[in-house]
Amino acid sequence: MENFEKIYVNGVVVLEVNLTRAILNEAIEFRKIIEEEINSGQTQLVIDLSNCDYIDSTFFGTIIMASKMLIDMGYKLKVVIPTIVGESIFIHTKTPKVFDKYKTREDAVKSFEDDIQTG
Repeated sequence: MENFEKIYVNGVVVLEVNLTRAILNEAIEFRKIIEEEINSGQTQLVIDLSNCDYIDSTFFGTIIMASKMLIDMGYKLKVVIPTIVGESIFIHTKTPKVFDKYKTREDAVKSFEDDIQTG
């Protein structure tokens, strides 16, 4: 299994993070993947952190960078954070409004459909 897997669902790119510890070394690779997707015009992006038990500040910064890139283009990042442990970093850093959080990948992907219907 690769560290990062791209899954395409109804026009949405899901970037699944297959790491229990998402840290500096992986953040560099992940940033390149995210930038490639956004620079190729992909605006419907979900980052799935279901497999992560720990996210360091560098990896978290990569997620914030992706969110900012999409916000600057008028879009919003969706992040799957299924556990309380995973969600704690987002609460402690006071960034709950930077991106939308979901408990499941399916809910995150469906939210793009909901955005279109309400937009």
